[in-house]
Amino acid sequence: MKILKKNSEYFVILSLLSLLNLIILFLSKYYLNGLTIDEFRIDYIGNLINLFVTGFLLLGIGILHFQKKNIDRRRFTFLISLQILVIISFALILSIAKFDLINPKGFIFNFPVKKVYTGFLFISGGFISLYSLIFIWGLIYGQENLFEIRTLVRTAAVIGLLLVFALFYVWNVRNFNENKIANSYHYYGCVPGAAVWSKGKPSPIFEARIRKAFDLYKKGLIKQIILTGGNAPGEISESEAAYKYLRNLNVPIKNLRLETESSTTTSQIKFLYNEYWSSADQKPIVIISDGFHLTRIVEISKFFNVNVIGVSSDYSMSLDKTIFYRTRECVALLLFWFFAT
Repeated sequence: MKILKKNSEYFVILSLLSLLNLIILFLSKYYLNGLTIDEFRIDYIGNLINLFVTGFLLLGIGILHFQKKNIDRRRFTFLISLQILVIISFALILSIAKFDLINPKGFIFNFPVKKVYTGFLFISGGFISLYSLIFIWGLIYGQENLFEIRTLVRTAAVIGLLLVFALFYVWNVRNFNENKIANSYHYYGCVPGAAVWSKGKPSPIFEARIRKAFDLYKKGLIKQIILTGGNAPGEISESEAAYKYLRNLNVPIKNLRLETESSTTTSQIKFLYNEYWSSADQKPIVIISDGFHLTRIVEISKFFNVNVIGVSSDYSMSLDKTIFYRTRECVALLLFWFFAT
């Protein structure tokens, strides 16, 4: 077995590759969302997590270097190969976006095919980065039998802890009731799309959002209602279903705005950023959705530097549905924190 003694070249290569991974990740997060790096926020939770992972990886590399331990050369080659794989994953994401390598209109299980491939590459790169971090710190504290397999188990445990943190974050829902805007006037209110049933009928959860927006409109708390949400092939768009519902309630056409292309919450907030958010001193946009959903919406809006106020619908769910939706939201929130997708 070849042993790697103190060899600065390996540590330098590993450190540079780790930094390059972080840079490409940030470029991917901002470029894919139509933002410039000038809009980077170091106080954003997602960016802090990315910086934490790379920072502790670099710290571990430094400690390992100065410990003067005898390390199997193959393990350092393995670590360097992992970092190269991460670079390839993130570089592919940028290439797919820049050169339209995948048909954006395709679907896999009702998910845009471009999003499926991009998500797979992001998750793969993120998992490898976490694995590398735990691998390095494992070398610092010992090199037991089946080290690589044990590191895999530890990585899964860390991901579990991150999901628990996100679940508590989502479950600890802030007060999203309309009292927050009761004594103020907001020009725009936005209803994110949700499931539409047969014959263009909004699902109960979607209908509750629309009804809440209508109530706020009737009370004079919002003037314009922005309706977002696209459609699966052959179906009416979510925003059109909401539009028809509100027209039946006699809301004038001039007070309704439609967006019919978005397929995710992120793309809906991106739409608000591009079309309706012009300056930092503009009054916040009111987002009307479900309590469990608004936590992630607020986090996505922070990433885009869009000032929003969440108002929850009056829809009530059973405990099992609450657990299901909040668990799903915690996974989606964690993925957005890491990759802004």
